[in-house]
Amino acid sequence: MKKSFCAMNLSKSPGRTHNRRRPRLSAGALAVLLLGIFVSLTGVHAQEASLKETPEAVIMSLEETWNRGDMTAYLDLYQKDDSLSLTFGNTVVKGWTALDDLFRSSYPDPVRMGQFSIDRIDVLFIREDAAVAYGNFTHVFPTETIKGGFSHVLSLTEEGRWLIRHERTSRGELIETH
Repeated sequence: MKKSFCAMNLSKSPGRTHNRRRPRLSAGALAVLLLGIFVSLTGVHAQEASLKETPEAVIMSLEETWNRGDMTAYLDLYQKDDSLSLTFGNTVVKGWTALDDLFRSSYPDPVRMGQFSIDRIDVLFIREDAAVAYGNFTHVFPTETIKGGFSHVLSLTEEGRWLIRHERTSRGELIETH
């Protein structure tokens, strides 16, 4: 019987090979391979979700929805639970319902909402599913224009949406328009 590196010829007829030896993976190597595939596929899913909607796109959507006077679409960009918070000046608002009440009572119509623009935005990813977006804004109301700064903490939901979990705004320059 002639042995070769890849196969053993066990048949009576020359040239035919059976019972080929295949390299086997150890249990540990198989586990590492499967883990790698899982992580790779999970990362692709998260990457696909974040490419569809980025933290920057969410913040820019704040501008777009606000300026068309669509308070419902504007508030849909915030996490709808009690952990949501908004800080401005010395005021802290806790929970989505409180935020909804505040915004709808303070800005009941498009004229009172004014026009809002994001002047600069930067995004810092803390993890794959958490980011801080910060920058400057200009908000033009009928009687004044406010220039200020903002920071938003966003998280990626299981559904693949980036939502605002915390917002901090501060007023900078105030320009009165009479």
